[in-house]
Amino acid sequence: MRKVILNMRMTLDGFACGPHGELDWMFRIPTTPDQELALLEFERAVDTTLLGRVAYLQQASYWPGQTGELADLVNSHAKVVFSKTLSSLAWNNARLATGDPADEIARLKRQPGKDIYVSGGASLAQSLSSADLIDEYRITVYPLVLGSGKPLFGDLPAAMPLKLISATTFDSGAAQLVYERADRA
Repeated sequence: MRKVILNMRMTLDGFACGPHGELDWMFRIPTTPDQELALLEFERAVDTTLLGRVAYLQQASYWPGQTGELADLVNSHAKVVFSKTLSSLAWNNARLATGDPADEIARLKRQPGKDIYVSGGASLAQSLSSADLIDEYRITVYPLVLGSGKPLFGDLPAAMPLKLISATTFDSGAAQLVYERADRA
């Protein structure tokens, strides 16, 4: 069965974006070739991306104009967008999820294919984590303290025990931590 993998970046103090959704903090620390390779390998292992409205709008305005293997992979993936306000999507292979996220994800997991990537944003990540719909967490922690913003993990209904699967440090000083639910390991 396909896994649902949350793959996001956060600051050392736990924020996924600034107080108003800003992502500019990610560009203060340049992405290094080893990080680019890890992202490319990850994108090759997935074929469906789950996005919230804000992440969809940001990515749909960027990726279609990009070239190279990473852009080809991102643009070719099926994209499922969870939004109550969008009525149409222009990015290729994108569709609105109109039902309950748990039902939508259960249906996707039963379909043949590669793993499913939760790309963001923070609100979607919090919602899916709270509903216990994430199988694996791939969190890249940036060596930056933001001070305020939207946390990657909001109020969870209960503690979430995790088991560390791997840890990778990058030349940028960022560290990618991969966890699965300890109670499912």
